[in-house]
Amino acid sequence: MNIRRFFRLSCLSVAGFFWASCGSDSDSSTNAMGLNSGTNPESSSDALLQTSSSAEPNSSDAVPESSSSDAFGVGSSDDASSSSSGIESSSSAELFRLARDPSITCTKFQFLEEQCPVSSEPYYSCTDLQEFLKKDTTVSQKILDKWEDKLLSCGAVHESETLYGVVYRVCPHYQVTYLKCSDGKTYKPYADEDGIAYITKEEYYETHSSSSVAESSSSSVPEDLVTNCPQDSFALFYDVLADVQKELYEKIVKVLDENDTLPEAKKAFLDSIINREEKTLNGNLYPYYPGQHYDLEYISLKYESNYWFDGYVAKTKTCADGMPETTALYREKYDGILQECLDLINKELEEIGAE
Repeated sequence: MNIRRFFRLSCLSVAGFFWASCGSDSDSSTNAMGLNSGTNPESSSDALLQTSSSAEPNSSDAVPESSSSDAFGVGSSDDASSSSSGIESSSSAELFRLARDPSITCTKFQFLEEQCPVSSEPYYSCTDLQEFLKKDTTVSQKILDKWEDKLLSCGAVHESETLYGVVYRVCPHYQVTYLKCSDGKTYKPYADEDGIAYITKEEYYETHSSSSVAESSSSSVPEDLVTNCPQDSFALFYDVLADVQKELYEKIVKVLDENDTLPEAKKAFLDSIINREEKTLNGNLYPYYPGQHYDLEYISLKYESNYWFDGYVAKTKTCADGMPETTALYREKYDGILQECLDLINKELEEIGAE
């Protein structure tokens, strides 16, 4: 009995040691798997924090918050200074030097602005531009051409209202260019040419005038300086058209007086569009509009004529010999309007012949 009991207790002891050893092996293997695979929740959390923290603050690709704010407006001098070194070191950005101080380098950046009227150019009135062209000055040919172009579109005729009704002005958003410079400042440039940026119109025009040549050895001084022959007799589109109508009158009268084979229907039409007393055409806008006189202040022919302009063109210029002559730009406008009017009248004649 005692032998049997002793044997049973021995078996239980052996089994207990066996299960104990199995249990400890299982625990140690589970802990090893958790650390190596990251399935242990605490170990996994630590790994994520390390990964995210190592990717955050000191990466060279990170964009400072101030950079994004600068991109949408003109920053302060401090903002521009903090990023100027980054601008200069950027190999992909086009560098400009300030005309006022070539040691300062700048790069462009843009953002959307809403503005009426839509123009990044300084404003000059029609009178201002006429005064520029009246003077006997030596300027860059580029500046002279710009004055003439601006005068053509200076807004002497109010195009907000036409024969067809009122056209309402819309102020769109558009890209405005600014310069962020190595002197820690941000500028809105007037113009840039050949890598030189001009902040004000005075800088630009002084650089492009003869007075600056003797004072500066900068390569930015233009070589296309010309002496402006004073221009005068500034004409609107309607003034050019009035001159064209006089020539059209002479052409029509010649056809009526010399062409005996002209059909009666065409002869009656040509006779109806001329005013023999005034020696011009009937209607101050014919052949663009029917033969009556219109108030020209608010009428635009932008969609009727390929040669329309809402400003002025100088009709004459007087050079050193003192003899006034017709300007090339006036002749260009005159010839274009004349041919356009002839085409319109001939088209009506063709329609009469087809009836």
